[in-house]
Amino acid sequence: MKNYKLFIIACLTGVLLALAWPSYGFAPLLFIAFVPILWVENYISNNKSKLSKYVVFKYSFVSFFIFNIITSYWICFATLFGLVAPILNALLGALVFQIYHITKKSLFDNKKGFLILPLLWISMEYLHFHWELTWPWMTLGNGFSTMPMLIQWYEYTGVFGGTFLIFIVNYFAYRAIKEICFHKETGKLKIVDKKRFILNISYFASLIIVPIIISLIILNNYKDEENQPIDVVVLQPNLEPYDNDLQLRNYEIIDLLISMSQTKTDDNTSFILAPEGCLEERLWEDHIQENVSLQRLSLFLGGYEKAQMITGSFTRKLQSEEEKDEASREIEDAPKPYYSVYNSAVHIKKDNDFEVYHKSKLVPGVERLPFKKYLGKILDFAIKLGNLPVGTLAVDNQNDFFISQSSGIKTTTPICYESVYGGFVGQKVREGAELIFIITNDSWWRDTEGYKQHASYASLRAIETRRYIARSANTGTSCFVNPKGEISQKTKFWTQDVIKASLIPQKNITFYVKYGDYIARISVFSSITILIIALVSGFLNRRKIDPKTLIIKATGLKKQKS
Repeated sequence: MKNYKLFIIACLTGVLLALAWPSYGFAPLLFIAFVPILWVENYISNNKSKLSKYVVFKYSFVSFFIFNIITSYWICFATLFGLVAPILNALLGALVFQIYHITKKSLFDNKKGFLILPLLWISMEYLHFHWELTWPWMTLGNGFSTMPMLIQWYEYTGVFGGTFLIFIVNYFAYRAIKEICFHKETGKLKIVDKKRFILNISYFASLIIVPIIISLIILNNYKDEENQPIDVVVLQPNLEPYDNDLQLRNYEIIDLLISMSQTKTDDNTSFILAPEGCLEERLWEDHIQENVSLQRLSLFLGGYEKAQMITGSFTRKLQSEEEKDEASREIEDAPKPYYSVYNSAVHIKKDNDFEVYHKSKLVPGVERLPFKKYLGKILDFAIKLGNLPVGTLAVDNQNDFFISQSSGIKTTTPICYESVYGGFVGQKVREGAELIFIITNDSWWRDTEGYKQHASYASLRAIETRRYIARSANTGTSCFVNPKGEISQKTKFWTQDVIKASLIPQKNITFYVKYGDYIARISVFSSITILIIALVSGFLNRRKIDPKTLIIKATGLKKQKS
């Protein structure tokens, strides 16, 4: 087959993945999207003498680059560094397919071994949750975020269960298509082996239908705990992120927050939620009790029986020589020689009582310079966009929860990017969070799929944890999400709005919350084991050593003569 035909077939996978992705996509296309690239990999395996050893990497990279650039091009609106994400994702995906291609050949002579692929892929996705260039946005299991009715079983598996299912279903679709070919004489399609074709089609259909049935059963049987609901008001202030001439001064922002809150707040309101980075001034945590803006908001809350406010702000904190880290900056004429800047959520209560939570999952390139510890000043450039501060932000584990003064309800407040991490949010729920409040500022992605995808991912967190979610976004989308993943009161983009709902705190722990990303951990362990076996096998094959002979020599045993 001509190379350009292989290229076109490989590109089809990228196009299908893009057409399946939220928020405009049709998610079930994920069940067939990998069939073209699997066919290309198989063709290369059967014609290895005619093609380069690493050609699988080339075709896979093109396919996954198409997928990533179509679905996440909007990152470049935040920073040019964002262009790295689609390229890096494509490189990692192509690397997975290349390793799968080589390992399958080494261990199974291309006859078996498909399970290696989902194990390697999930391991790659898990890496994206934990390294310096962390980017879990494109985890395949996220692709069903706009169809919560179909994935209620995520409360047991999390998004990695979705990724695994996608690959297994694609495998049987591919096996079925392999049984179809063109008749040389008539030029018509024919089925080579009807029995195998029907069997694979049956597996393909069953693996789609059965999880849907399970999901619908779970959905039909789910019931909220009978706890006392609390009223939550969500503000969408629609603050200008770009034009400095149109940006409000800090006292004007405080006036706006108060006037918006007054439209929905009453004595039954427990929380008022405002978005990430809402307060324009950089608060000094060392003197936070003296901050006039926070005092004004605290005074406003004093007019209501239960009301408290959670709002985003960038805060600064002084540090001693012993406390400084890679994000610390020098400061003169201060009680301490260093300070750090945090992306924070501030909990404002009556009587000038304030708490601060620091964001710990930072966006690479925007909020944190990757590998700065090792590369130092080479990458020490300043990134400033919207109301993001200059330079690398700091992280810590200060005050993970905000607790209601009136009811004692424990809440967790993921800031923006943190809400994409299922394991991270699940850990907060495992530690006692009864409600989830997401605050974010998605305005720098403009009117693209970026903010829509981000909002839809809240449904995943709701299902995984079975918690109610209130979401405040500066320019949208703000909304409420129930434990079934159903979104309500969805606001329009780039508008000012206030919404209110009664949310029921939940205390029960789901299987996923209890055990976290166990599917990913099993995949990583299995992948490492398989790769070690493949390397040893390759070493022995190159030296034409019989593994049995090696074992006999290593154990000192000798063959018994008959």
